[in-house]
This record gives sequence, C-alpha cells and structure tokens, in this order.
Amino acid sequence: MPLSAQSPDHQTTPALTYEFAGDSRQTHTSFELNANKIYVPVRINNAGPYWFILDTGSVSNVVDTETAKSLGTPLKHPFEARGGGETTVTGAIGSNVSLRIGELELKQAEADVEPVNAAISAAEGRRVDGLLGYDFFTRFVVVIDYLNRRVDVYEPASFHYVGPGEAIPFETIRGNILVSTYLTMPDGKHVSGSFLIDTAWRSALTLTSPFVADHKLPTEVPRTVDAITGMGIGGATVDTMVRIPSLKLGGYPIENFVANFSRAKAGVLSQNDFAGIIGAEILRRFKVVFDYPHHRMIIEPNAMFGSPYEFDMSGLFITSEGSTSNAFQVYNVIDGSPGAEAGMRAGDVIEAIDGQPAHSFTLEQIRQMFKEAEGKEHLLAFRRNGTALTAKIRLRRII
Repeated sequence: MPLSAQSPDHQTTPALTYEFAGDSRQTHTSFELNANKIYVPVRINNAGPYWFILDTGSVSNVVDTETAKSLGTPLKHPFEARGGGETTVTGAIGSNVSLRIGELELKQAEADVEPVNAAISAAEGRRVDGLLGYDFFTRFVVVIDYLNRRVDVYEPASFHYVGPGEAIPFETIRGNILVSTYLTMPDGKHVSGSFLIDTAWRSALTLTSPFVADHKLPTEVPRTVDAITGMGIGGATVDTMVRIPSLKLGGYPIENFVANFSRAKAGVLSQNDFAGIIGAEILRRFKVVFDYPHHRMIIEPNAMFGSPYEFDMSGLFITSEGSTSNAFQVYNVIDGSPGAEAGMRAGDVIEAIDGQPAHSFTLEQIRQMFKEAEGKEHLLAFRRNGTALTAKIRLRRII
C-alpha cells in the first residue's frame, strides 16, 4: 500500500544498521499469501514472531501502534500519514527498534509507528503487526518467489542473477519505485505513464483519479462497475472497475485484466505525478527480484502467469469483525450484483455458508470461494438486526 508521511520533521530514511548471522551475506524466510499480500514472520527486539507485510509501497519500515505499545516501545514526535485511503492517521516515532527476518537483523535508532492493524486488519481477516518498506528494500536485493512462498534477501555484492527473466529499470521517488509503460484500451489506443510497483496492493492495476480525468478513460471502455476494492491506511478505496485488453510489463503482455479507475479526491491516489499502481494481482504471477541498489526489477513468469484475472462474483465486500477475525460482516454490496439480487445488505453478519459455520472459514477462503466457479450457488445464513435470515447467491461475473 502506498504510504507517505506528512510531517516536515519526520525522517523517512532513519539511521539503520544491519547484520547477518554468521558469515553468510544472505538469508531467506517462508511467507503466507493473504489478499495477494506477503506476510513474513519478524521478531521485534527478540520478541515474537510478529507478522509484517512486505510492502514496496511504504516509504519506511512501520511497526503497528498496538504492537509497539505492548512491547513498551518509547514513542515521540507525532506525525500524520496517509496511504491508499482519503484520510490520514496519526503516527509517532519509536526508539531503538530491532527487526529480525530470518538470519538478518535490522537495527533502527528510530522507526515509524502507525496504527496499521486498526486500519486494515478488518479487510485482511488477520492481524497486521507492521510493514517492511523502503528502509528494508533499499539496502538489499530481495527475491520473491510467489509460487513457492519464499523470500530471499541478499547483500547486494553477494547477488548475481542467473535466469530467464527480464530486467526492468525503475526510478525511485519519495521512497516508491516507478516503471514506465503503457496500456492498450478497448479502442486500441495506447495510454502511457509512470506506474508505482506495490507488493501490498491487492488489485492488478489502479489508475489515479487525475490520470483517469486527464485521459477521459471511463468513456473509452464499454462496461464499468463501481465498487469498494480494498482498505488501506486512510480508509476504503472506492473505484470504477473495468477490463483492460493489455498492459505491457517489460516485454510481457498482461491481458484482459481487471483494472480500477480511482475516484479519490484526497490521498495518494489523487496525486497527479504518477499514473497509477501496478499491484500484486499481477506481481504474484511472476518470480520478482527487487534490486534497489541497481535500480532494476527482474521478473520471471511462473505457472500462474496464464491464469485468468477474476473479481469477486458475489458483489459482497466482506470484512472480519472481532478480535478472533472469524466473524464476518457485509461491508458493502454492489448494486445489481448477485448479492444485491439475493437481498443482502451492508451490516448483515454472516453466520454460516453452505451449512458450515462461518468461523470455520478464514476471510481469505471466503473471498476465494466467491471469486471462482461462475454459476455456482452458495447458501448464506446471516443475522440482520437480531433476525436470522438466509439468502441463496448464484455467482456471476460482474466485470
């Protein structure tokens, strides 16, 4: 998720030292993929492990506010930060934070502390203890193997790439990396721009509201759907969804994918100095090497490269509620969708799916269930204002 600080006194590149255990100049760790985001286990000041999102869109490493307080981390110098949403959150600076990833220890005299978990855990369906962002990526070569759920971290001098992938140059602006490329619209027109690469952005592509307006893009597509597409620092993102024929990522064509046209009036997606965000729905189809020291990204297609791009087929944006993250509530319903036709409303609490208690599923499992098998029916038992109800939803492609 693109994240930026809004305080003139805030340092986005605090002093950081690192040390690999033993003589090795590299380490690795496994990860869990949730909502297309990479969750890696991290120890904070030798406590944990805690779960951090690997986030090329964050301008710094971030420790969650609740997590920092539970560890007794001293906090000072409040500042305002914003991300994909339109509002800001209040962060602070934490002192003497050590983060250990595998056999690598990062020591920061000062680190950003922000309410990441409170902002996005309901949409993630799991706890979020922090972000590994620019402070981490800028010092190493980071290899993400989505297919095998593995992250390798190298000291730059020890890394030598051998493989069939293509190197794509990028520039770094405000702690974010951007590549230049173009889209092919339904009428055949090419639209070019500079795109932020974000491993923590669940969608395939989101175009900023100024870019959409400048190019009059909604008029260029035959069908659109308005929907909430995610939640980030600063709130929910509300976009117009479309299908785009093609995007070139290096020499690889990304075809017939779902893109989001932002309608943001504030926040990162209202900025006019970049075209949009290429997110993890695309990146997860590659093995990706982030080589910040040499200003390049190397991509190798994996076995998922040719799989179709799909969006939720129920029309329900569901969030998890409560400390256990296994109570599920309908946050929003897309007009005219299968969920709306079945009578579902925002605020409905889902208690069972196809006869199975809702708490036996994770939010990620529910979302995947509603994203595949067009035509399949699901019976939902839910509660509305204390009344027990049921609805049968027949999945259908919305976009």
